[in-house]
Amino acid sequence: MRPMSPGWRRFRFDVLSYVGLGPFLAFALFPFYWMVITSLKADANLYDLRRNPFWFSNYDGRTGLPYHKDIIVPASNNEGTIRWMIKLGAHTTRSDSEEHPAPIAFIGNQDIVSPVDGILSQITVPNGAVAQPNQVIGVIRVASPTLTHYHYLRTTPFATWMKVSLITGTAVMFITLALAVPAAYGLARLRFGGNRTIGIAIFLTYLIPPTILFIPFSQFVGALKIDNTIWSLILAYPTFTVPFCTWLLMGFFRSVPREIEERALLDGATRMQLLRLVVIPVVLPGILTAAIFAFTLSFQEYVYALTFISSVLHRTLPVGITVDMVRGDVYFWGPLMASAVLGSVPVVIVYALSLDYFVSGMTTGAVK
Repeated sequence: MRPMSPGWRRFRFDVLSYVGLGPFLAFALFPFYWMVITSLKADANLYDLRRNPFWFSNYDGRTGLPYHKDIIVPASNNEGTIRWMIKLGAHTTRSDSEEHPAPIAFIGNQDIVSPVDGILSQITVPNGAVAQPNQVIGVIRVASPTLTHYHYLRTTPFATWMKVSLITGTAVMFITLALAVPAAYGLARLRFGGNRTIGIAIFLTYLIPPTILFIPFSQFVGALKIDNTIWSLILAYPTFTVPFCTWLLMGFFRSVPREIEERALLDGATRMQLLRLVVIPVVLPGILTAAIFAFTLSFQEYVYALTFISSVLHRTLPVGITVDMVRGDVYFWGPLMASAVLGSVPVVIVYALSLDYFVSGMTTGAVK
């Protein structure tokens, strides 16, 4: 039997690797796929159980005809306000429970604004048109994929929520690094009594659930009169990002050979110069790992943001999405998934730009 060539051996290894990792990759990516496809579906596709939930379907499951909604005009009130009716199969939605059999004469171009698929759509009626009772005056096609749910976000303070989350996450990230880097270096390199115990105690504070602390924190924030502002979040978030990042960075600083630091000290460098010019460039992957963690945790935090912020325009993205797009037991899945897709973009960009450093930092931290 002829031995396999190195190229064929490499090819077989790659095939087996992809086959083995394929199911895990599909399992990891499926939530993101579901989120994207849900955000692009019209509500008629989204809530119809007769349709394939894993793809788009633009045809009625009973008739096989293209799915659509007819705008029907049954009456007009004394002020000339148009009463409309949306008819979809056996289901009918009316703007008013009253019906009047008289025809409607439209003077000037008029827009009929109607809730279609949970959002506002409109159709313009030409000047001089006359609609008889129950006459179809327009058809709105319900087609997928559609960007209607993304257009709906323009009617909400979504951009403001995104801005608040980005500002808060960025500020907390820099505050965390400013406190965690010198603290971790001091605990890892400076010799004094109890430094090991202090390092363990700092990490244990990270394990305290935030739900235990938000009541005293809310009283503290109220005493400082910074409630309902992003400053309350910028003050609160470092309490759980600094301990973990300090503990994480201690392992990276311990991985730096002492000989490098001793040589710099012999050359006349101070401790701060040593940290800034020698140590930080060496452990930069670890610092970026801590920065990503602090930003991500602050960007998606929910409990403190819900407790401290009551103003609609000061809400963070997680709170704004859940409050605006979940009404009681009704979930507006289309806009909810659209906002989740857009909300994940900043985090994806951060990870994509620093992926090599992040993997290197996590690997170094795990080994050391």
